[in-house]
Amino acid sequence: MKIAVISDIHSNIEALNSVLNKIQEENCQQIICLGDLVGYGPHPNEVIERIKGLNIPTILGNYDEAVGFYLPSCGCKIDNEWQKKQSENSLKWTQNHTSEINKKWLRGLPEELFVEYNGKKIYATHGSPNAINEYIYESEVEKIKEVLENIDVDIILLGHTHFPYIKKYKDKLILNPGSVGKPKDGDNRGSFAQIQFENGQVTVQIIRVSYDIDKVVADINKTSLLKEFGLMLKLGKVLE
Repeated sequence: MKIAVISDIHSNIEALNSVLNKIQEENCQQIICLGDLVGYGPHPNEVIERIKGLNIPTILGNYDEAVGFYLPSCGCKIDNEWQKKQSENSLKWTQNHTSEINKKWLRGLPEELFVEYNGKKIYATHGSPNAINEYIYESEVEKIKEVLENIDVDIILLGHTHFPYIKKYKDKLILNPGSVGKPKDGDNRGSFAQIQFENGQVTVQIIRVSYDIDKVVADINKTSLLKEFGLMLKLGKVLE
């Protein structure tokens, strides 16, 4: 059996569709989404409706929470005035352009998910088990050491950082699939993870998928979203 893990789509329908096509090619039987469907990109409703239409089990991300509950902040890490400007522009635009029915759907998403495949227990959340907006980078898994020691699962799925990684912690596997629609690791292709269960063994890989970035940039430029969001997509990283 194979499952796909996606996260951080951020209103990028072109990236999502390309990733979903690749997942279909890989013959994955299930998809799990770790949240942040919206924000920064120009297609919040299209992304939500695509995920809804496929009945993909989906976790609430910090951006989904901010849009769905009309929060004044996305809960993102903001280190300077430029990042504050980005955050305010994106959040206000997305709140104004996400339909009420889709906001209601976002409000109904769970903050965590427990599932089991082929006898392997999986825990999924957006940021960390401690907070929806906590960043757990590959070098920082010790930050959730207490949780890792006590949670009875084999695999832990985390998103939010937009940096993909696969890491072992004792007998547990920690997996971040990276970002479908807003990569930050310098690779502008969409990212997702594939987990294969076979004969009691678990095999994991990160898969990158090219998509029509120019189309998304053109759509961004038709809105009042910051033009720099398009440049970030082309570069595959944030602008400090």
